This record gives sequence, structure tokens and C-alpha cells, in this order.
Amino acid sequence: MTATLETTVLSTVDTAVELAGVRKVFGHGNSAVVALDGVDLKVKPGEFVCLLGASGCGKSTLLNIVAGLDGATSGELQLNTSRPAVMFQEPALMPWLTAARNVELALRFAGVGRLARKRRALELLKLVRLGDVADKRPHELSGGMRQRVALARALASTTVSPDGAPALLLMDEPFAALDAITRDVLQSELLRVWETTNTAIIFVTHDVREAVRLGQRVVLLSSRPGRVVREWDVTDSKNNTDTVDEINTHLREVISGHAS
Repeated sequence: MTATLETTVLSTVDTAVELAGVRKVFGHGNSAVVALDGVDLKVKPGEFVCLLGASGCGKSTLLNIVAGLDGATSGELQLNTSRPAVMFQEPALMPWLTAARNVELALRFAGVGRLARKRRALELLKLVRLGDVADKRPHELSGGMRQRVALARALASTTVSPDGAPALLLMDEPFAALDAITRDVLQSELLRVWETTNTAIIFVTHDVREAVRLGQRVVLLSSRPGRVVREWDVTDSKNNTDTVDEINTHLREVISGHAS
């Protein structure tokens, strides 16, 4: 008998999202692949958590389950947030819409009135320092600017909550396809936006330095099947190379163990 994922709304406000014993299996019988096996993870409102692991360890699968884009085979997911928004490597903007209209789209789907969504879209574009390109279309923007528009759109989705629930943003290696300089700039911008909005963030990456720079907590997943094997509080370790080296060592052990 296959269990189903139970999703409930928390009655407390000290947890934005919590996963308990989450398991995900793709396929059936001899061809079944266990992607996640007994994942336990708790994220507080406003907390910035980075998920780290080798390729194929289930990071994106975990994110999709939290986002409601996929279901788990078993386990429990508890949410006390507004509808989670997801940001991917590709901005996925509508090419025929301006930057402002792309951001408005998320608000329109949420039922926000025309004048209110125009005002909110401009506020969010100003937040990501793109207020002066609101009328530009994606092809007129650089790759980094398109990702900023995607961030503004994601924030628009997370902040639409009639009951004032905490916001949750899920980011799946959003800067991986950018050049090093642009990535560095957008990492700084993301931190500024996070501090301004107090949005809970789960950020998927395979880059240890990025995880330590951005997150308050780094969570390491094992190779497939993915499970939490180690966590680090890196709030006070941003410039500590020993922490980066330690996490790298554990990451290499995880990768080597999978390869053997």
C-alpha cells in the first residue's frame, strides 16, 4: 500500500515549513528509483536555508514537493506560509510582456485588482533596482536583469496572502547559468532583498561558497536516495574558510560514497 503525503497548515508561527519522513519514489517494481528517503527539515519564518548536495541527490525533487509541483510517496509536509513561489535557472519570462507586466502576471493570477497590481509590480521592480526598465521587454534586458525580474515576480507570488502568512521563496540554482561577476552581484542583491522582505528562502545549490555566503544554515543531502546527513549554522561563518573547507570535505565524502 502506498502512503500519501499529508499537507496541513500549522497553527503556530515559529515554523514556515516542516517536512517529516518525506520519501519520494519514481516508478514501480524493479525499475523504481528512490529519490528521497526519510527527509526531515524545518525552516523558520524569515530563515535562509541552503540545500547542498551532489547532482541527482534529490534537491530539486524536494523543492518541487514543498512547492506543490509534485507529490511525495509518503511523509508529512506542514506549511504556515503564503503560496510558495519558485525561481529556476531560467527566468521563464513572457517575451511579449514588459518587465512590469511579467511581475503583474503573478498578481493577476492571485486576483489582485488592476491598479493595485500595477502599483505593487512597480514597488517590487524598484526593490530589485529595476524601476527604470519597467516598460522594457525581456529581449531588451541582460541575463542578470531578467533574473531580477523573475525574482520580483516570485516575490509578488509569495506576498499575496490575505491572512498575513509568512512568505516562502524556493530557489533552484537561479544563478548557475550566469557569469561569475553577474552571479556575485545578484547574490548581493538577493541578500539585500531577503533582509528587506523577511521572506523565508530555501535555496538549492551545489556551490559550497554560494551556500555559505547566502544562507544562515546549510543543509547537506546525501547522494541518492537523498536524506539530510549534516547541517551547519553559518550565520557567523561568512568569512571563515575553515567552514567552507569542512563542508567541502563532507560533500566530497558524500559524492565518493555514491561513486563507490
